Amino acid sequence: MMKQTFFKLKADNYSEFQVAFGKVFWMYDDMITSYGGFGHNIDFEHIEYERFLFASADVEMASYQRQVEIVKQGSLVALGCEVVNLLDEEGRSDRIYHFITTSLTYPAIEHMPFEKEVLLLMKQALDEELDVAWEILPYGSQLADKLREVYERYVLNYYKNMLQEGKVT
Repeated sequence: MMKQTFFKLKADNYSEFQVAFGKVFWMYDDMITSYGGFGHNIDFEHIEYERFLFASADVEMASYQRQVEIVKQGSLVALGCEVVNLLDEEGRSDRIYHFITTSLTYPAIEHMPFEKEVLLLMKQALDEELDVAWEILPYGSQLADKLREVYERYVLNYYKNMLQEGKVT
């Protein structure tokens, strides 16, 4: 089980949360404008996915639960960017691999089936042989497909939902 301390939004760490929120949108902007999805070396300031993937909001900050979900989603996207870079460069990272494998044992992941599936595919793709054409390997291919779904579900749907909410009826 993880001994990790996950971010809990409270009044006294709100400014730190705002910074993480902004980093997510900087990354989303590059994904949309540069690749239309995941690609090599997405421009983003490091998002501490280790802290934010399982983030929560304190009772006093419950009104920010939607924003917490966006940062959690952005954390999975940022981790996906890191994994894509590793696979593209035929590299591996013990730190990233350890985070993925231990996240799969964290009890909260059982309530996050989509994220669990993405993490499992990341692990499996990293377990495959080193190959610059990782997208054609069995798990690499599945991960590439799942990352397209992550992009649509988290990045594109965020903007689509914002447009829908902003329409005057």
